[in-house]
Amino acid sequence: MILGLNKYTHSTSAALFDEQGALRIALQKERLTRKKHAGGDVADLMRHLLQSTGVPLADVRLVVQNNHLFRIDAYEPGLPFQVALHAAPPSSLDPHNLFPHAERWELSHHLAHAWSVLPCAPFDAGLILVMDGMGSPRELAMEPVDRRFANDAALEREPSFVQVPETLDPAQRWREAETVYSFRDGRLRLLFKRWTPVRSPEFLFNYGFDDMESVGAVYSRVSSQLFGDWNQCGKVMGLAAYGDASRCAPFLKGPLERLRVDWNVLGALPHPNEWAVARRRKLYESFAARVQSDLERVVLDFVRRLQRSTGAKNLCFTGGVALNSLLNGRIVREAGFERVFIPPYPGDEGVAIGCGHFGVHELRRVKASRVAPSPYLGREIPAEELEEALCDYAPWIEVERPADLVERTAAALARHEFVAWFQGRSEFGPRALGNRSILAHPGRRSTWKHLNARVKKREAFRPFAPTVLAERAATYFASDSASPYMSLTVPTRARAAEKLAAAVHIDGSARIQTLTREMNPLYYELLSAFERRTGLPVLLNTSFNIDSEPIVESPEDALRAFLDSELDLLVLGPTLVRKAAFPSPRRLAKLVPLHAMDAVLETQSAVSGEPLSVSILLRGRTYEEDELGGIVLECADGTATVSELIARLRRETGASALEIRARLERLWKRRLVRWVTAP
Repeated sequence: MILGLNKYTHSTSAALFDEQGALRIALQKERLTRKKHAGGDVADLMRHLLQSTGVPLADVRLVVQNNHLFRIDAYEPGLPFQVALHAAPPSSLDPHNLFPHAERWELSHHLAHAWSVLPCAPFDAGLILVMDGMGSPRELAMEPVDRRFANDAALEREPSFVQVPETLDPAQRWREAETVYSFRDGRLRLLFKRWTPVRSPEFLFNYGFDDMESVGAVYSRVSSQLFGDWNQCGKVMGLAAYGDASRCAPFLKGPLERLRVDWNVLGALPHPNEWAVARRRKLYESFAARVQSDLERVVLDFVRRLQRSTGAKNLCFTGGVALNSLLNGRIVREAGFERVFIPPYPGDEGVAIGCGHFGVHELRRVKASRVAPSPYLGREIPAEELEEALCDYAPWIEVERPADLVERTAAALARHEFVAWFQGRSEFGPRALGNRSILAHPGRRSTWKHLNARVKKREAFRPFAPTVLAERAATYFASDSASPYMSLTVPTRARAAEKLAAAVHIDGSARIQTLTREMNPLYYELLSAFERRTGLPVLLNTSFNIDSEPIVESPEDALRAFLDSELDLLVLGPTLVRKAAFPSPRRLAKLVPLHAMDAVLETQSAVSGEPLSVSILLRGRTYEEDELGGIVLECADGTATVSELIARLRRETGASALEIRARLERLWKRRLVRWVTAP
């Protein structure tokens, strides 16, 4: 087996290939830890992947890995000391992280991005444009290292190769900013590389993006300015539609080869990280519009000139900047290429697939077959795991297993219910494409507000995306380009915008997913059933996650997210799941409540003994309660009925029966209490 890894940095990921070159499984660490962009070692991730596929660790014979900050082979010998000082977790010394038995290689960062698309692009020749926040340092990207480190030093250069700056000051640290490769029949050649000077330590809180001059780094710096997080670029892109770019001075000026960043403009902006302050938002909106406008202007100019100078007909676009669907849409429509390919995983999670492809095709010499990449690369969910999760959550749900699952789901969507759709293998990459999705009727504008506030629990300006049957796309959207991975934002046709009000952004654009039967038969069947009921071949599709968590991975993740939001229906494999109703007062009186045995109750009190706050900790989550809620939880020990409990607490606390029932309902909805048989 051949393993590709993105390791120790953000967006840790793994991709496992067999010796014939088939990609067996790929997964991001965030899906297991439930923390977005999770980094660090891969021990738990690898154990999960190998258990899912039944592959023993000893069968992993070749590991190709990447870390864009430093050399892994130089870092790992120091891990025992780091673990001893608690600077690294013990799992970093696990064989599932170090692979001492396997042949190990490393790739430079932009080369790994290039390999993520090279074997699976739908054409044999073209260009690969890599744009991200930062690539590898100069000494690891372009200078010979050793025979187990592959970088651009070994690549043949095109006669027209351009390096910017032409001469690099050896006293200055440099990193890859943007790179262009040409390719034909699986062989790469170097066409263009721009370097950005490194002025700040990369391990600062802002990941070194404070003053780095790649287009991706500048966009990330703006993300920090607006939202306090360099990795919220998608929010910046969504906010841009609300702003007026002319209200802010340009600070990103081209051409790309002589890119100038006016840091004074950025530094003079007031109120960093104050999105929560409503009166700041007009400024934030206009600044987001400014950076989006600058990005599109600089990149489009470069890509157009690239096409004209090379005459290339085909372009692959990858790296973090290729997640900017507004830019992507304009490149497809305006750059002059006949075909543009953007993979479903252009960000750093896709580096693991690039590393694996390099191992398969370059080191093992397996002939590449040009098959469109599937985004559905997660593990197969065993039926018994699904049933176990349903059993664990049985006190809070009602379950059906109808023969007409798709028709029942389409009917719910036609009634404007919010449906969580959990099927098959999870998507690899940042987009939910019909296996881990929240779906809704796109026809009501109010759906946008409700989904953001009550289901997704995120900012009100964030847009949603439509999935459209590929053969109907041109009727609703002003584009004839396929967008199977939700990579392109395109204009909506005027008469269609009102029909799709919840899935069209404020500026009339939409980030579309064009769906074919071949790509996802069950999702296609659902969308077709919805069209038969409503006349619309379009569904609102957003990722199945809530409250800034990653996309759900397991049935347990799905049930928890379903119960913690205002979703109406969960379609979990072959089952329809709805929320159980809290019992009526008459029925409730006879039930016996039992608190979660692993819950921890914490009470903070003043010196006088007056309770100040009550917190309940359960499975890594904290719930705030009041004093009465804490008392109800403690007393729900499985020995008394609710009627007996109410009588006791009325005597001891003076609370009313209504107040006690209200606390019990809140605890039950939080799954801190369930009903058991009386002893």
